[in-house]
Amino acid sequence: MNYFNKYRLVFWIMILMIVLNISSFTTYFFYYRANKAVNADTISCSGTCRILNEHLALTAEQTAKVSEINKKFREKTEPLVNEIKCTRAAMLGELSSAMPDTMKLNQYAETIGDLQKILQKAAIVQFQQLKKICTPDQCLKLSAIYSELYGCPTMGQGMGTRMKHKDRQAEGNKGCEKNH
Repeated sequence: MNYFNKYRLVFWIMILMIVLNISSFTTYFFYYRANKAVNADTISCSGTCRILNEHLALTAEQTAKVSEINKKFREKTEPLVNEIKCTRAAMLGELSSAMPDTMKLNQYAETIGDLQKILQKAAIVQFQQLKKICTPDQCLKLSAIYSELYGCPTMGQGMGTRMKHKDRQAEGNKGCEKNH
């Protein structure tokens, strides 16, 4: 094999590698773009919205409304949660001191209670807003989700996750009227 034939083979192998790299980058780019467009709706619906969407089988319109409701809820409650954490840290700091001041501890406890009261009222408003956009069947499932979230044993205790709504559906739509 002479000098030119030897390098001609290397030249064609390099051309083949360049073509393979270009085609793989092109495929990746188009796949990434297509996947990004499909996931655009899921990006706006994250966390609680995604969980509710998964369990309640929300429509696109409902998902948008749930996302907006959750966004407002987070904006209202995030500062409260942070304040509760700071107050608890201050309370624990006071408790760990050599001579804890009972008056301060009582004040911290009252502050935390007041903040949790505001937080709970915000959760009630959120639930009522979510309930308004749900169908009666979705409303029952939403109630079951909140019952599980709050640790209420009255709805489906001892049943599997799939069976929690069965007894409730037999009761009818008590408290789950369609409000539009």
